[in-house]
Amino acid sequence: MRRSILDFSIAWLAAFIVGWLAYALLHGLTAIIYLAVPFYDWQWYVPLILLLWGMPTYILWSLSRHGKLYLARGATAIGVILIGWTIIGYNGFNQDVQLSVTNNAPIPISFWAYSDFRQTPDAILKDIHAAHGSLHLDAGARPFEADGHAAFVAGLRRLADYNIPVYWAVPAPNFLSVPVAAQWTANVRRAAELVTEENLNAVRGFIGDMEPPLNESFDWLGFQQGEFESAINAYRELQTDVRRHYPGLRLGVTAMWAHFFDPLDGDADLAIVMRSPLDPPGKWDFVNLMTYSSYYPDSWRPYYVYLLERAMARLYSTERASHLLGLVGGGMPGEPVMSFAELVRDARISRALGVREIAVFQLDGALHVFGDDFVRRLHEAVNGEEAIGPVNIPFARPVSILFYGIAVADALLDGLRSQTWLFGLWLAVSGILMWRITQKNLREDLTIPPQ
Repeated sequence: MRRSILDFSIAWLAAFIVGWLAYALLHGLTAIIYLAVPFYDWQWYVPLILLLWGMPTYILWSLSRHGKLYLARGATAIGVILIGWTIIGYNGFNQDVQLSVTNNAPIPISFWAYSDFRQTPDAILKDIHAAHGSLHLDAGARPFEADGHAAFVAGLRRLADYNIPVYWAVPAPNFLSVPVAAQWTANVRRAAELVTEENLNAVRGFIGDMEPPLNESFDWLGFQQGEFESAINAYRELQTDVRRHYPGLRLGVTAMWAHFFDPLDGDADLAIVMRSPLDPPGKWDFVNLMTYSSYYPDSWRPYYVYLLERAMARLYSTERASHLLGLVGGGMPGEPVMSFAELVRDARISRALGVREIAVFQLDGALHVFGDDFVRRLHEAVNGEEAIGPVNIPFARPVSILFYGIAVADALLDGLRSQTWLFGLWLAVSGILMWRITQKNLREDLTIPPQ
């Protein structure tokens, strides 16, 4: 009897895991197909899913039926075919994409910056204006301090003289996330009042840097769900207040890919884990994706930008979404940076795909590294006559695996939140099935006469 219970427990656990894995793998496949991943890419996940699900399923069936692993000829042949498919299809059948910017309109180029712009040379400001973008200005807490307020206002008035739009990156003690949501929303209200009182026409809106909180752990099990909901409500109230009292100002966020993918299945599993809600609340006036290719090996970067920008075009209208390219000229200590040529390549990919706007992170470091003519040279390389010509996008399977992996992780989390009922139903069904099979095998063993 004790042996029977042990066999049942092992079989039940295995069946449950295999079933939930199948749900996650299929969920990931349907998600990336919807997000416009090319066929030569997603086809590879078909044999992979069949192997990852089929092999343990067959082993489980064989052990429950025969008491040992039995390799039938048909199953072996199918396994060989699937393994061959995964090997041959891994490199996407050597597909490269050629993108053309010939018939595409010039793309506005914006910049993330930290300067107060009072001493910035006129030539640089003229170049920024000519790039037809805006500045995402992170001034820290200076605007709210007695010794920094006047300098901040003077810098914005100078930017207004050059007709350069500014989106103020309002400060918070940490990245925009659950622990600082109340402080950030309060600061946005203070910023809106300051803009109105000082008549700062250069400021067109506010942007938040939405990321998981720095130096804090993820909330894998949703223990801080209440705080998460409070942050969502704070954002919703802020959106309502800004639109009602400051209709000329826009409110948006820059965030990572996981934030934007998360709502695709109607829940916020990944955002809860990261403790950084984006949608809900949704309804931001504009959104910006941190398309930082510098974090990855050189051979991955073009395809990384290509996949993300195609996916964002599927999720958001081109009027709302833009892309933050980088890192250029430096970021946080130890972060990898890209060369000028790599930045131009990513920007030309964006232009070829019809992206509304790109923003470069970050201007101060880029000017230091590449010189005062950085903005002008970048604008000419991306939108000038020399920019006409194809952009080659070599295939990179590791990028695709990262993309697919986020979708699978999101599906696995469904069992803890949005699909708890399905999780529980499969737990019960798999238990009943394995119990019946275990009891059937036990009865057969008892009826076999001793040799």
